Amino acid sequence: MGAQPSKRSPVLLVALAVVALGGGAALRRVLARPAHAIGVPGAQASVVKGGDPGEILLRVPHLPGSVTLDGDTDDPGWTRPPGPARTGPFLMPDGSEARPYSNARLLWGDGHLYLALYASDEDIETRTTQADGPLWLDDSYRVTFRRPGVEYVIEVSPTGVVSDAIRKPGGAWDYSWNSGVHVSPERDGTINDPSNMDEEWVIEMAVPFESLGMEGEPGESIGMELRRCDTPKGAPRVCRSWGEGEEKGRIVLE
Repeated sequence: MGAQPSKRSPVLLVALAVVALGGGAALRRVLARPAHAIGVPGAQASVVKGGDPGEILLRVPHLPGSVTLDGDTDDPGWTRPPGPARTGPFLMPDGSEARPYSNARLLWGDGHLYLALYASDEDIETRTTQADGPLWLDDSYRVTFRRPGVEYVIEVSPTGVVSDAIRKPGGAWDYSWNSGVHVSPERDGTINDPSNMDEEWVIEMAVPFESLGMEGEPGESIGMELRRCDTPKGAPRVCRSWGEGEEKGRIVLE
């Protein structure tokens, strides 16, 4: 895929410019967001109100190019217009941006739903190494899909370990189910080392539509919720989400 561009230099340049102007408060606002969320065209959310009452819709474009699962989202599928669907930043109950920063991008094609899950993280912590292990105790992303009479959950760690299960609403999760998901992680930081400062991790994943009971055709939709959990340094574990709560998330294939 070629050399990966530096993720730090754009922020440092902006920071130096702000310092030169004496804008300390502005500097703090800039550094609060991840580097590649700054100045990226189309970085706003692709969410629209509509559909059933109590739902928010995310319209997911078809692949405009190829995607290679390598944890690096500079493939044509992610970068060519119209670009992926975007959740925008995960939010606090009061509507403010959650910390640490999290967001997701989505595309579909080739029989798969593609997701890029971004997590800003000052201390990446994960100790589960076995598939279907207790990822809910680690830093992780959880993706839940809902169809009438069935729910699917796929959890993934910063190292790419997957825990997936299926259940009827209100029933027990069956971890013998295999989603067939393909996952590739990328990290900027040191796993399980609180002595230094980490930066971020990204999960690039492809979920087969077949495993979700879908055909993978324009106009199809499925309920979807995203949750990202993290344990900041010296602070209690926190979880923030998109598509949970009073307004449930739903994706529509365009």
